[in-house]
Amino acid sequence: MGVTWAPAFEGALDVPEHDVEPYYEAYAAFARLLDGSATRLETRLQPGEMVCFNNRRVLHARHAFQLHGGVRHLRGCYVNIDEFKSQLYVMAIRAGAELVSVRHVFNQCWS
Repeated sequence: MGVTWAPAFEGALDVPEHDVEPYYEAYAAFARLLDGSATRLETRLQPGEMVCFNNRRVLHARHAFQLHGGVRHLRGCYVNIDEFKSQLYVMAIRAGAELVSVRHVFNQCWS
């Protein structure tokens, strides 16, 4: 199960008429939960800093910025979970770790 939440990229709602009002009530309730979450974290990255997370496990967003006069450089990439695990194992071995567990790094139905 999962939730894909991207209000800026939503298309037209295509549901039976009797589902429209319940949908938008649930939509608004979910938005309120997100906005009021105690687990919400906001940070401003400094030049040279980066943030790394599992795109399927973390709900993430950015605040608006000034289009004219503002400066923003955003670069994103995606990493295959197997490549991530392999690199983690290699780095752990080089650091002298005896056992590395990434069992709980889930991606869709991967476990």
